[in-house]
Amino acid sequence: MDPNETMTEALAAWLRTAPALADLRALWVDDLPAVPGCAGLFPAGSGVTARRENLLGQRFARCRARWTLRLVLPHGTAGAPANARRLEALADWTAAQSAAGLAPRFGNADPAAETLTAAGGLEKTGDEGTATYAVTLTAEYTRQLC
Repeated sequence: MDPNETMTEALAAWLRTAPALADLRALWVDDLPAVPGCAGLFPAGSGVTARRENLLGQRFARCRARWTLRLVLPHGTAGAPANARRLEALADWTAAQSAAGLAPRFGNADPAAETLTAAGGLEKTGDEGTATYAVTLTAEYTRQLC
């Protein structure tokens, strides 16, 4: 990850390469216009889940960060199954990228234990034949503190 880039910016840049999102008009950060074919990535918090110290006195923190990716997509008889396939494809791609070490890395220690997952579904339907889908992206990583 570029040291001048936030975790959210790094994740957004990586998501822009996802095949399941290739036909979207735009992927916004911390914003989402109510226009079909747009997506917005929203930080949902982060925290330390565990702390440990090794025999050398080095301290480590196991961390979890979450984001919500919201997609505004056409909805209806034909749109709903296509949207479900899109969400499944995004989750599968995320898992494969994470397993291959190609997803963004947020930790500075133990890269083999770093994971990024995606899971989501329908959040709400709109009046104009659109629906908003929410995908939760969860990163688990380790940071060396000293």
